[in-house]
Amino acid sequence: MIIRNSLLISLFLIIVHSNAFANDQDQPTQRFDHKALQSLAHEFVQAQVIKPDNGRVDIVANNLDPRMVAKKCATKPEVGFASNSGLDSYTTVEIQCAAPTAWRTYVPVRIYRYKPVITAAVPMSPGHLVTQADLTTTEVDINRIRSNVFTDAKALIGARIKKRIRSGQPIEASDTCLVCSGEKVTIVAKNKSLRITATGKALADGLKGESVTVENVRSNKALEAVVTGLNEVTVQL
Repeated sequence: MIIRNSLLISLFLIIVHSNAFANDQDQPTQRFDHKALQSLAHEFVQAQVIKPDNGRVDIVANNLDPRMVAKKCATKPEVGFASNSGLDSYTTVEIQCAAPTAWRTYVPVRIYRYKPVITAAVPMSPGHLVTQADLTTTEVDINRIRSNVFTDAKALIGARIKKRIRSGQPIEASDTCLVCSGEKVTIVAKNKSLRITATGKALADGLKGESVTVENVRSNKALEAVVTGLNEVTVQL
């Protein structure tokens, strides 16, 4: 009787194991070669990036070794940023799967953010006063620009160049000024019926429409004024 029960238990365990093995075999398994992994990384980053205003984004997943053995996964692989990675110019995407065999791989990705900005149409030297003919619009990767740039040429017309600029170079805010720090300016104080001028000294750089601090050379008092022209600021009375 004991032997018979032992045989029945053994037969039951064999049947259960066989069914479990059959179920595992029935699960669909997807294969991911180097191109499929690159596509997963590309699609993941593409969904995360916000394009610049009036610009575009280009995502490039680095090529993986075409000789790599295709990865197998019974479910959709998990895709995310690798540790210490994010939406910088260069990032790394981690792709992993738990079954049928656990694996993990990394795909380097390059993020380009393009935007049309104002660039120099010709080389310009310090002291040059900018005209419309000096400027053009060029699409550039803004990840490579470290300072504020311009999208409207009108903001630069009449400005003075502070340092040498090569043709094709994006013009940054630190490259120009209508009112330049340390230089003399005309302070215009006015209202609807009165207009008074005084001589002052700029304490900061500024372009048209920007607020800068200037000092009245007669009273030595500092005041905030709006840049209205080359070496000119205006205060409303």
